[in-house]
Amino acid sequence: MIMEKYDIGEKGILSICLILIAAIFVVDASTPSGYGGCFLYILPVFLCLGLHNDRTVYGVALIATVLTILAVPFEPSGTLSIDLFNRPIAIIGIWIVVSVGIQRRKFERDIEKKALELAHTNAELHGSEEQASLDRERH
Repeated sequence: MIMEKYDIGEKGILSICLILIAAIFVVDASTPSGYGGCFLYILPVFLCLGLHNDRTVYGVALIATVLTILAVPFEPSGTLSIDLFNRPIAIIGIWIVVSVGIQRRKFERDIEKKALELAHTNAELHGSEEQASLDRERH
């Protein structure tokens, strides 16, 4: 993924995510209600899905959720009704991305595990066939 293409480690990706979250918070807190800056928190969550540790993804999503709520009092004057609509939708979107991403990763791990098992079984079967042909040649 990103780490392999650009040779960035997990700490590098996490650092990028945290910097991105801080920048999004500044943008979100400084824009009036209705501009939907809170939806940008989904981007660092997507980036974290490239990391191997599920806890990191949950941690970044939790930070994004908290900052989505904390940005409300810092916004320039606006209508609270728009925030009462947009913010919950953004939070739900963040957690949908997390749940779908984690589930996809579990499926990929299961597929890799099954592929390894299949390769091992195939190797055993191939070894058994060779042994059987050697035994036939001896008799």
